[in-house]
Amino acid sequence: MEPFKDIYNKKSINSLSKLIKSKDESFDHSNFSKFILKELESLEMKDRVKIIAKELHKHNNGNYKKNIKLFIKCLAPSEEHLDNEWDNQKIENGLSGFLVWPISQYIETYGIEDFETSMDAIYEITQRFTGEFAIRPFIEKYPKESVKRLEKWKRDKCHHVRRLVSEGTRPHLPWGIKVQHIINNPTIYLSLLTDLYDDESEYVRRSVANHMNDLSKIQDKLFFKTVNNWNKNKSRETEKLIRHASRTLLKKGDPRALRLHGYNPNIKIEIKKFKVAPRKIKEGDTLNLSLELASHFSKKQAVIIEYIVHYLKKNGEHSEKVFRFKDTVLNPFETISIEKKVHFKKVTTRKHYPGKHFIEIQINGTRYEKKIFQLEVN
Repeated sequence: MEPFKDIYNKKSINSLSKLIKSKDESFDHSNFSKFILKELESLEMKDRVKIIAKELHKHNNGNYKKNIKLFIKCLAPSEEHLDNEWDNQKIENGLSGFLVWPISQYIETYGIEDFETSMDAIYEITQRFTGEFAIRPFIEKYPKESVKRLEKWKRDKCHHVRRLVSEGTRPHLPWGIKVQHIINNPTIYLSLLTDLYDDESEYVRRSVANHMNDLSKIQDKLFFKTVNNWNKNKSRETEKLIRHASRTLLKKGDPRALRLHGYNPNIKIEIKKFKVAPRKIKEGDTLNLSLELASHFSKKQAVIIEYIVHYLKKNGEHSEKVFRFKDTVLNPFETISIEKKVHFKKVTTRKHYPGKHFIEIQINGTRYEKKIFQLEVN
């Protein structure tokens, strides 16, 4: 499988260049492609997006407004965008999916002095890709104006636009710049979500859950106050949203989050057997976990079972990552056996280091036995 960054390759760059040329004869498409392809291979995903945006600025004549009008003409019709996906890379009828990101980056980098033009463009872009990255500098510089625009967008007929209201204002958006105004004024942006947490679109509700998960990391009291209020409508969709929004607190074993979702932090159980095999593996191998768990209570008990991998770091210390093992209900005095295969394949998001690693069991927030294993890295 090719790396995801290779969406931006020779073929797609040349296609983008020719598309712009078809809308504006003055566009220097040959040099545009030449300058990008010279450096593209050595760059990672976000840097590829940035260099394309840079060359769009360099090789387009005219002012910002004129360039934005040109780029909007290059977008595919909004109805061709695949729901809930960004990977619709068809370019025959215009740009959509990840091929729109460089246009979004162009707005983020060069459009900050023109609020109206930029926000209108973001509105169009988010219907083909997402405007969540581009909008954040404008929220920081023009908070009142941005919130006013977002108040209007949260009622838009397009669910991609409504999603942008939640996603673009997340306190900690992956790949997005940090916006201090959002972090310092979370209640302002929470007010935008009151009409979105029960939105008809799961795509929108999922974004609200991610926003709330971010909030739980910085304002846990405000998080619980908000979700407890939302939970009064007792809908299955809202329960699902709150569960997803609580995922970080559940992994931390927060007693308030556990009780919110029906887990007793003082559960009466016993781990009879916990095995990790083999005790020595190589990167790319699989570790087999097996667990025997017994209930010591006369009533049913909801249990959320997790395993924590303590990854060895370069400095000899360990970093923890919590993973779901099983979510189930134990009958009175029941004993269950569960198994899990843990793959230690090489990934771009984490570098493995050779040496001692640990796996620990966590049940309803309480940590139990820890096992050691050796990881070899070539």
